[in-house]
Formats: sequence, structure tokens, C-alpha cells
Amino acid sequence: KKLFIMNLRFTTLFALLTVASSISSPRAFIAQKKDSNPTFGDSAVATAVASPSPLLTLRGGALGVTEDMAIKATYAVAGAYGLQFFLAPKFTIEQNFAVKADSYHSFLGRFTGLTMLVALYTLSKCDTSVAFPISFVWNVAVAIFGPVYAELCLDTTPLHKVGIVLVGAVLAVHAAAAL
Repeated sequence: KKLFIMNLRFTTLFALLTVASSISSPRAFIAQKKDSNPTFGDSAVATAVASPSPLLTLRGGALGVTEDMAIKATYAVAGAYGLQFFLAPKFTIEQNFAVKADSYHSFLGRFTGLTMLVALYTLSKCDTSVAFPISFVWNVAVAIFGPVYAELCLDTTPLHKVGIVLVGAVLAVHAAAAL
């Protein structure tokens, strides 16, 4: 079991680094106009980069899903869980896990809820082009260290599977927006 946890941590770290390094706003791939007076060592010829298809530019990512929609999905799901953990940590823990919550569980649950709400508030103050990659990586990490880890390593209740479905849906929306 200890080896499994170590492999899970390594795989998770590798996956997060891979995702973080590959996410970029589509605007980063549009060719920029070069300065008409190049300095020494600067090339006057800009590398041609294909601009996105007019259809994708008009409607957003795949299936019309935009980065803003993906961030709003994060607000909805993480906001609901954050409020649940902050306002009713004991209930939330006992609803999802086969354990009797004590004062330590309640403390950590309330602290987790507060942290989630602060992170969401911070995302809401960022420009979409900044918030989207952060939201995407955050949701990947939440999925792995949250519901997936809990299902594999902890005693969960049947209701806990809702978390996997919701976080999976949020990740699907992010993936569609990234296309």
C-alpha cells in the first residue's frame, strides 16, 4: 500500500507538471506584428503561425465551450463543496465517508472550505486568460487528491461518487474549452 501511494504521488506530480506546461491561452499562438525597425540580431521576418479558425474564434473551444464557462463550472462545483465544508463540516464528512467526524475533522473540514472559497474569490479577480490555466490545473489536482484518492484508499459512502462525477464534469468542460 505504501508503494502504491508513492507511485500515485509521483504519477500525480508528473501529470500536473505535464498539464501545467501544456496549457496556454489560444491567444498566445497568434502571430504578433514585428517591429518595423529591427535591432542588431533581431530578424525582420516573423515566423508564420496559423491563426485559429474563424469558427473556433467565434464560438470558443470545442462544442462552443469557452474558458469563461469552464471557470464558472469551477465556481459552481467548488463553491458548493467549499460552502458545505465551511458551514457544515461534520455533516459533509459523515455524508461522504464511513467515519464519525470528531472536532479535528470539523476543524480541517471548515479550514478546507474556507481555503476553497478564498481560492475561488481569487480566481474571480483574475482575467480569464490567467484564471483558466490555474483553474484547469487546480481541478486536475483536486480530482486526483480528492475523490479519486478517497475512492481508492478510504472508506467512502455511495454518495461520495457524486464528487467524482462533478469533478469529472468540470474537467470535461475545461478540456472542451482548451480545444
